[in-house]
Amino acid sequence: MKRSLLILLLASLTACASSYTSPSPEKTASLFRTWWRAEEIEGVRVGFMPGQKTDVYIILYSSLSMVGSGGCNHINASFSRSSGSIRFGAVSSTRMACLPAIISRERAFIGALRKAETFVIDGHRLRMYDHAGREVLRFLAVNRQ
Repeated sequence: MKRSLLILLLASLTACASSYTSPSPEKTASLFRTWWRAEEIEGVRVGFMPGQKTDVYIILYSSLSMVGSGGCNHINASFSRSSGSIRFGAVSSTRMACLPAIISRERAFIGALRKAETFVIDGHRLRMYDHAGREVLRFLAVNRQ
């Protein structure tokens, strides 16, 4: 009986997980309308935590608006961009209750977005750097299915 419940629980969790694929390898990802999943925030690897509701990600639009998630709360902001530079305005978010570790990482994510001043797209990776040239965010372009 316990084994059956465990199998049922694992199947349920697997069914709830989003499926991702990498974009076509011969194409460089576009800055706009790409689901950019965070890989690192100020050098700390971003993994999926117990209790987390969604990936940590952003989507940038040519209208200079951004939407995303810190893993619990939805976020949005406006931004300015010119050749190689990017600056986010005030980042607003919903205020859902989440585990303290998730909220802490979400705050670090928003803080890193605020520090971002330049960016580089290398294939399917988007890297953002602060004023001193330190990498503050690294993203991977994913196709969400």
